[in-house]
Amino acid sequence: MPTTTAASTTPLEPVSPRLVRYIKLGEGGCWERECIDTGIIRLGFDSATSTHFDLCTQGRWTEFRQTFIDDGRKPGTATRFTNETRIFFEDDGSTLWLTFVGEHLWWGFMDGTPARPHPDGDGTFRGIRDGWRCTDIRGEVLTKDKLSGSLTQLAGYRGTSCSVGAAVYAINCINGRKVPEVERGIAAVVEIKVAIQGMLTLLRPKDFELLVDLVFTSSGWRRLGPVGNVQKTLDLDIVLPSTGERAFVQVKSRATDADLADYIQRFEDLGIFSRMFFVQHTGRVSTTDPRVTVIGPQELAELVLDAGLVRWLIEKAS
Repeated sequence: MPTTTAASTTPLEPVSPRLVRYIKLGEGGCWERECIDTGIIRLGFDSATSTHFDLCTQGRWTEFRQTFIDDGRKPGTATRFTNETRIFFEDDGSTLWLTFVGEHLWWGFMDGTPARPHPDGDGTFRGIRDGWRCTDIRGEVLTKDKLSGSLTQLAGYRGTSCSVGAAVYAINCINGRKVPEVERGIAAVVEIKVAIQGMLTLLRPKDFELLVDLVFTSSGWRRLGPVGNVQKTLDLDIVLPSTGERAFVQVKSRATDADLADYIQRFEDLGIFSRMFFVQHTGRVSTTDPRVTVIGPQELAELVLDAGLVRWLIEKAS
């Protein structure tokens, strides 16, 4: 059995398949883990039985279809089973195969080896070239929350295998291509983040402290006491109501590693906080202390955007 590593990190060229097919790996997904881990694709339809396997490998599809009718299947069902099996057996490696396992979209191409009966006697299998992958060719993970419903709806398909209506979309996703509207949106977000970082430097210290307070409160933290300089040591004393976690927040326009080390010592001396946030809009400081989160200009710009505070920032920086 092939032992190809799933989700290889080898740099990839864009894919251009002849067909795009979705396949469910076993009833209830019972073959998913094996297929992903070992780099194979499996099909049932009794294709491993001696009679069926011989008919498939010899391309005697009319006779193969008849076996299902003889077993009491309706002609339409027998035709569907036959067509799905034929595509599986005759694929020359030009078909892009998709499957959903958990929250991830996995994809791959057959490696050209012929179908063989599976050792457990349940159906046949073929190898997947370089293993199944759950990232696009640029390395971005393909999860359901990032994909259109036109593709994720396949996860609910009740049959074994089917063509993919959103084939072009699926190919673009795997090739890391976005539709023009999305590309423009991504570019706009990048530009606004750069603008936010510039506007942060225009804020007066009090307004900067207020902005940081708004960022934290919008994400669920609750401030204890007024903002800024109520104590010599900290600018914000906040608590997360859902967990009771209490945090120390220090806000600095500019800071050095020495400044950060000094505040970490003060944080330890207070002894009442489980976490510390150190926020600044200019410069770059760092620490390996797992209790301390440093929020620099890039991280803060992301938080400001997510909190919907861009308009507020524009007004204060104007």
